[in-house]
Amino acid sequence: MQEIKGLNGLRGVAALMVFWAHLKETLITLNPGLEWHPLVERMFLSGGRQVDVFFVLSGFIMTLTYQSWFATRVSLREYLIFLRRRLARIYPLHLFMLLLVAAAALTAALAGLNVRNGLERFDLATLPQHLLLIHAWGPFMPGPGAWNPPSWSISVEWLAYLLFPFLLWLAFRIRRHRAAWALMITVALGISTNIIYAWSIIGPGAVTRGLTEFGLGCAVALCAEGSAAQWLASRRGSLLAAGLLLLTYGLVPDTGFIIALACSPLLLSLCGNNPVGRALGSPPLNFLGEISYSVYLGHFLFSSVGYRLVSPQWMASSHVHAVLGGLLLTAWVIALSTLTYRLIERPARIRFGGRSSRPTASAVLPSTAGKAP
Repeated sequence: MQEIKGLNGLRGVAALMVFWAHLKETLITLNPGLEWHPLVERMFLSGGRQVDVFFVLSGFIMTLTYQSWFATRVSLREYLIFLRRRLARIYPLHLFMLLLVAAAALTAALAGLNVRNGLERFDLATLPQHLLLIHAWGPFMPGPGAWNPPSWSISVEWLAYLLFPFLLWLAFRIRRHRAAWALMITVALGISTNIIYAWSIIGPGAVTRGLTEFGLGCAVALCAEGSAAQWLASRRGSLLAAGLLLLTYGLVPDTGFIIALACSPLLLSLCGNNPVGRALGSPPLNFLGEISYSVYLGHFLFSSVGYRLVSPQWMASSHVHAVLGGLLLTAWVIALSTLTYRLIERPARIRFGGRSSRPTASAVLPSTAGKAP
């Protein structure tokens, strides 16, 4: 079992870009004239497509890690152990952030403080759905992730975990006939459902988005031993895979299943010893990947506190101020995320997840993965 650091770095970069996208939205509400070049927005300031990367990356890693568990059958014992590990990974920090948000909202209400989006969105009637991680499934609540908005994707991710062992077992049945069939079926489902439902963050558009992209990651992992995967893990293949994703980012104005498709070759590339894998697996980006879940789930609250230190009105006054303030807030969010990772996320994962509670991708690409540089 060996951690693939390039995948970790990709997750970290995506999490940071989600924060930047939400920061941009905050500044635009204060100064609608603070516009950015469309290419800059698509490459660095669009959060939705980063979530699509999360979904396909999650399915890819889950399959590499657990394929030996569910390839031939789904036993009740292994299913429950799997769910325990996944809950240990996502729920403690989710609960901690939810309680922090509730405490902050209560403090603001008692102190009569102004809250940027108002206190009305903190509806106690929707709190049980958040606690059960079903708040994005629909039609359980009228608004997406009102308590901690980024948690909508964690809700969909939890649904994917519940279904994953059975879908993986089915995929292996299909794979017996032809390895690419599972991939083709998943791509067809993703494209067709994206035509029917525009990707969203609640209800059918969120559920189909998460499940099809998660499933795509699973199907791509099942093709990891093919000749195409070996070529993608080479130097030239990795550069072309990275170029494809960047080109798609630059050309596509909004998110959709196409983003997950464009990301898929890069996942196979990052399993190899190549320039792209080494860059994304570098120590700074690997560390960012380690704390990426804390960055993603905590940045909304962390930045709200940070606005008391760095005035959003000042940042919204010019592009230079926006960049300088954004860098300061980025450091702030990373610092607080490091604390929640070390004090909440990692200890809880180890304590409640059992032995080897931090799964790593198995070396299923012996001819391409090589050794970590």
